[in-house]
Amino acid sequence: MKIEVLYKSHRYEEFDPSVQTCSEPYRANGINVLTDWNLYLGALEEEGVVLAQHWYEVGGKAAQTVLDGVSVPAASRKVGCALLLVGPDELDNVVWLKKDGEKLLWREGEDLINGERFFAMEQLCYSDATTQSVNRRAIAVFDYLQKAHPDMQEDEIARLMGYTLPAIERIRSAELAQDDGFEDEEEESGAAGGYDFS
Repeated sequence: MKIEVLYKSHRYEEFDPSVQTCSEPYRANGINVLTDWNLYLGALEEEGVVLAQHWYEVGGKAAQTVLDGVSVPAASRKVGCALLLVGPDELDNVVWLKKDGEKLLWREGEDLINGERFFAMEQLCYSDATTQSVNRRAIAVFDYLQKAHPDMQEDEIARLMGYTLPAIERIRSAELAQDDGFEDEEEESGAAGGYDFS
């Protein structure tokens, strides 16, 4: 896993946990047979971007599990350490964050968008015969979720898909200003971009 961060100051950081300074950092505690990396993006304002490393040990009195009728030693997961990649106080300066070349965080105006959440919701909610822009898809997903969850507030729906409501409103204005057909379709169908989710 390679993590890249670009800041507004044009500073670029790259983190590559595949190359460790110490090849066996937990050797004193046991034999590491698997390293587990967890990238945390869920509580950015409180915790920042955190990469946690855990490890799996086999040895001693290992637990057993049965697979296809055969008893096999089960490695136990051990708590490793947490690495703060971007502090909460640095978030306002982040332009984007990529994991293995794919953007997971990016800016929409002054808002930092959680792409991990957005793409998860997009995969669940959006389908069409042709590919649309991310902005148009964001409006379509937002409109879909509004109809699917009429009891939810607009700001809750925006957060559910990784956006902020001001970002959604700016995108909707920009889409309407850019494409006369988009506006006409919306008026005819009652849905953004002509997508009718009824």
